[in-house]
Amino acid sequence: MKPGIYDVVIIGAGIVGCALARELASRFDSVVLLEKEAAVGFHTSGRNSGVVHSGFNPKPGTLKARLCVQGSQALRLFCAERDVPCEQVGTWVVATSEPEVPHLYDLKSRGEKNGVPGLEILPIGQVREQEPNVKGIAALFSPTGAIVDSKALTQAVAEDARRRGANIHLGEEVVDIKENEREIEVRTQRRVYRAQQVINCAGLYADRLARKSGLARDYVLAPFRGEYFVINRPGNPIIHSMVYHVPNPVVPFLGVHLTKTIAGSVLIGPNAVPAFGREAYGKWQISIRDMFEVLRRKGFWRALIRNRALMKIAWRELRNSCSKRHFLQEASELVEGLTPESISLSKHVGIRPQLLRSNGELVEDLVIERTPRSIHILNVVSPGMTSSLAFADWVSRGLTDDCRWEPHEQGELAGV
Repeated sequence: MKPGIYDVVIIGAGIVGCALARELASRFDSVVLLEKEAAVGFHTSGRNSGVVHSGFNPKPGTLKARLCVQGSQALRLFCAERDVPCEQVGTWVVATSEPEVPHLYDLKSRGEKNGVPGLEILPIGQVREQEPNVKGIAALFSPTGAIVDSKALTQAVAEDARRRGANIHLGEEVVDIKENEREIEVRTQRRVYRAQQVINCAGLYADRLARKSGLARDYVLAPFRGEYFVINRPGNPIIHSMVYHVPNPVVPFLGVHLTKTIAGSVLIGPNAVPAFGREAYGKWQISIRDMFEVLRRKGFWRALIRNRALMKIAWRELRNSCSKRHFLQEASELVEGLTPESISLSKHVGIRPQLLRSNGELVEDLVIERTPRSIHILNVVSPGMTSSLAFADWVSRGLTDDCRWEPHEQGELAGV
């Protein structure tokens, strides 16, 4: 390290930023993690449903698929070693009609190619032996699906990073980034940090920071609010695992599903409603700046024109957000025993940052753009939390000892 210059500055203390700080602190003398909030995991990482995905959804042969499967195993092992609440409850993907059954076999084939162990397709009779309230024709079962306390996980990874020597500075909102041949400067509202390399994993704000380095010109971030209902009924939980509908191939959202939580409750959701701001957790919260930033970009309007099916789904999601009855109706396609009295709107709300290309395409891949001294992680879509430890290891292996990034698998990442 040069005097007064950090080896690596990481922006954003979500699960990915904390995982990177943990991994890089083992290699470099001076790693600092900057977070604008007063705690780690304050936004997306602490507001999701805590699902640890098995890895049967990603396209086989991609980096995303490999990192998901490796990350799932690494995360479950980390939780066991650090006593982070985590349960391997399994995942069910349910076909509710005969035309959906072939999709189960497609998912099973994908998962097997990705190296997901123990996948099997069962008729509904056998499904109900384990989940008596599930409806449908058949289901794909993945035994490695798990649930975790996502906030406790992020905090544990951050503590591990500190133990390895990383500095975590809270309340440090980054306002500017300037780079030259010798170093890169990160300016917060309090001070200036000089570094050999900067990694931007600011989640909801990653694209905005990347533009300060002249990047992310081909993308716009559209925030989607995810709402949940919680099931309140006496007796045993309505499910003991995770139950999903066969995914819609048109959009990257998994639709309404049921998830048993670490606390023992069962959540229905989330939906995916366009949000009026990057931190618009309230239904009527609006950020004029965020809205203007989205609406003035052609990619947003092209997405609406290009993805007509998306418009129908967006309308359905908005309807579900405004109507408890419609939300209940969709959930009741998966399980029986739900009544309007048995569900209530949860205070648990999250924001999903969905990246759009300027041509209107919804981006499902990992997207990283870079300059000689900065790495900008623009898109760590689901399964971002599941992949976080494996992703951090992959990034670390691409960093040279003098903090230059030379990834070995450039062809598998958009924008690298």
